[in-house]
Amino acid sequence: MRERDFGHTGIRVSEIGVGLWSLATDWWAPNVNAEEILKKAYELGITFYDTGDIYGEGKAEELLVKVLGNKRDNIVILTKIGYDFYNKKGRKIEQNFNIDYLEFAIKESLKRLNTDYVDILMLHNPKMNVIRNKEIFDFMQGLKKDGIVRAIGVALGPTLGWGEEGLEAIKMGYEGLEHIYNMIEQYPGKEFLKYRIGNVVRVPHASDALIEGKWPIGENKNLHRSLKNIKWIEEAVNNSKGMLEFAKSKGMKLSQLAIKFVLANPNVSTVVPNITTIKELEEFVKTEELEDLTEEDMSFISSYYEKYYKKLNDESIEETKIYK
Repeated sequence: MRERDFGHTGIRVSEIGVGLWSLATDWWAPNVNAEEILKKAYELGITFYDTGDIYGEGKAEELLVKVLGNKRDNIVILTKIGYDFYNKKGRKIEQNFNIDYLEFAIKESLKRLNTDYVDILMLHNPKMNVIRNKEIFDFMQGLKKDGIVRAIGVALGPTLGWGEEGLEAIKMGYEGLEHIYNMIEQYPGKEFLKYRIGNVVRVPHASDALIEGKWPIGENKNLHRSLKNIKWIEEAVNNSKGMLEFAKSKGMKLSQLAIKFVLANPNVSTVVPNITTIKELEEFVKTEELEDLTEEDMSFISSYYEKYYKKLNDESIEETKIYK
């Protein structure tokens, strides 16, 4: 597995990573064989593992150390804090970025991960007031100075359009961003990718619309993609039929082309697709063996985006407003 720099931090990460959100929760698929997927991922050379304290309310971090705890020196762990699931109000989990809480949260994560440091620590879905808060930034920097974390960043979300927030995080000095970027939803991610920071790209398959093996995609309220309007997904699938033919002409699946597209940008540190089966894992990793996209290929994708995807991209950005 090839590796890339995580910005200027000195951290090297596998260019394909594994996100624990699809392994420790039931929002992506039922009956996920999480332990076997993690073991296989490590065997295939994946060194980057992306988790968060809220995933399974601590279960994801515990799962990672259960399977790969004895590989600690060989893997890179990104975790996130900011959702206070320790003090739920009914079933509702609220965000908490108070310094006292953040200090408590990172200590609890370290206990679950059975480690004395985290490679990359990110604030989980903060809004602008949190990103601009110098006290919070100084706290994160302090963790780095104390050797508790090696790099600090911001995970943007939920949904897509946190352009101003992402750029502000870069301006503040955060060393990494986790954000959505794919052939359909190219903005605002393309703006972040102008910067040589640690760019962790999630949702490379646009809520499964770029995985032809899942077509047609039906509505399922139990799955995470239910956060997207099913009409959007249906239109995205319909508009991707020409891209599927292009992928075939390149000797690859559309799902693999989607990953190739993300990795074509040299400022992407790692791409983290949703993985729920060994088959998916192997299919995505096999992408590395395929020929890289040429300038001509990227030009075709750019033109295709303008004609078939830009409207969908704009709708996804608009969708974010309900969370602000």
